[in-house]
Amino acid sequence: MIEQQTVGYLTLKADADKIQKLLTQQFKALCLSQCPIVEEIIDTQMFGFSKEVDFAKRVQLITADEGNDLVSNLEEQVNQIYNQIYQAQTLN
Repeated sequence: MIEQQTVGYLTLKADADKIQKLLTQQFKALCLSQCPIVEEIIDTQMFGFSKEVDFAKRVQLITADEGNDLVSNLEEQVNQIYNQIYQAQTLN
């Protein structure tokens, strides 16, 4: 039987992956790294995810370190995507 903590972590990791994919699709579709809409999408998704992680920490589905790692990793992935799009735009 899978422990609730493992399920909680895996669920949050899957949500982080979905956010990353959504943002990648938005960047590819809009191709504008400086677009306010894209920035709003990033802010909204990151805020929602951080609240989800906070809840999981409070009900002890994940540890504080796991939660911080999940949020930090997603932020790094989003920054990488953002930088790739920005660099592609400056080359054109």
